[in-house]
Amino acid sequence: MLGSVFKGFSYRFLPALAHSDYRKLWAAGIFAQASNWSLIVARAALALSITGNAAAAGLVTFGAMIPILFVSPFAGYLADRFDRKNVLIVGYLINVVQNWILATLVLTGTIEFWHLALLAVVNGIARAIQQPASSALLPNLVPKKILFNAIALQQATQQGGKGIGPLLILPVILTGNENWAFVISAWLYVFALLMVMNIKTASRGIIQAKQSIFSGITEGLSFVYKVDALRLIFLLVAFHCALTMAYETLFPIISRDQLGLGSAAGLYKGGAILMIAIGMGSLISSFTLAGMNSAVVRGRLYFTFGILSGISPIFLGLSNNLTLAAIAAFGMGFSQAGFMTVSSVMIQQMVPDAIRGRALAIYNWQMQGLMAGFNLINGVLVETALLTAMKVLSISGLIFNIIMGGSILSTPLRQIYREGQISCEQKTEDCSQ
Repeated sequence: MLGSVFKGFSYRFLPALAHSDYRKLWAAGIFAQASNWSLIVARAALALSITGNAAAAGLVTFGAMIPILFVSPFAGYLADRFDRKNVLIVGYLINVVQNWILATLVLTGTIEFWHLALLAVVNGIARAIQQPASSALLPNLVPKKILFNAIALQQATQQGGKGIGPLLILPVILTGNENWAFVISAWLYVFALLMVMNIKTASRGIIQAKQSIFSGITEGLSFVYKVDALRLIFLLVAFHCALTMAYETLFPIISRDQLGLGSAAGLYKGGAILMIAIGMGSLISSFTLAGMNSAVVRGRLYFTFGILSGISPIFLGLSNNLTLAAIAAFGMGFSQAGFMTVSSVMIQQMVPDAIRGRALAIYNWQMQGLMAGFNLINGVLVETALLTAMKVLSISGLIFNIIMGGSILSTPLRQIYREGQISCEQKTEDCSQ
């Protein structure tokens, strides 16, 4: 009886995991994202602890995200020019090295703020290399009929890593050994690298032999912005990332100013618990969508997720104890992951494999770049007398809700909200995609 229940669950929610190379990519994603998010929590808390300045926490988070703006277009080109697995290995290897350097500096007590900032930039460069290669490789590892499931499960690793990583470092934080969080982060990337090295599928895009790097990048950029529906989804995701997902800098500040966790250990604890709550909400949302076959339901949920993404940060800003803050953070993770999962599926379905690396690099470039910029802006704003973390979260959430309300005026977006897909002529010039 139990076996048949598990078999039915696997058939509906986990069909992509039946494919060996996809399982390896998925496992690598879990380890890498867990490492990234544990590092984001620990690095922001360490920066605030070293300097006592909220802007410093914003700066290291900004440093880890801003390389996306400069590296992603070239990383997308590499993901179409060379074997995507090999590009992914290079990105993972860089992160293994920088994680171990950081862990060594922290454990030996020789860490300075400039070390933290510099290594955050290296971390961001490596992640910029990884992301388009991983996303472009994915559709080649599963049959097209289960692509939605594969993308939803990948989103579960990306979004769920926000909870898994901080959860793994929470025991060392609670026992007063927070420096070992950086060692855990380093080992997680080692495991991710080993997984990727065992992928057997070869995958690359199509770039003409004499085509220049600039021309290749421009080809992906022009495709993204000439398709109306694709361009509108990109813009909606841009506002979503800037206004609802640039919260990492604010977590240690909320812990200090609203939740009464002002000690060095408290900064780690508050940030970790809030991120765990975000991750758990994200994980549940992504797995729920992975088993959802109705495009109509997904489309209607897309709009609902967008509205909730604007409302939930307001509740976090109003929370005055850790329990209420964690509940609000769970809601943020649930709604934001749902919105990003459906967005990613729409984009993957509209972009042909020949330029997928470049198109997804532009997606990551926009998404991570805006999150980086607004993390820095938010950190600076709460250091002024004008705004608190509560006001930043509330104003940003309200603005995004206004944008979501206005989005129903767009015909392609309205069709997505109503039907969960767009018509053939709005998708691409080639309806076979």
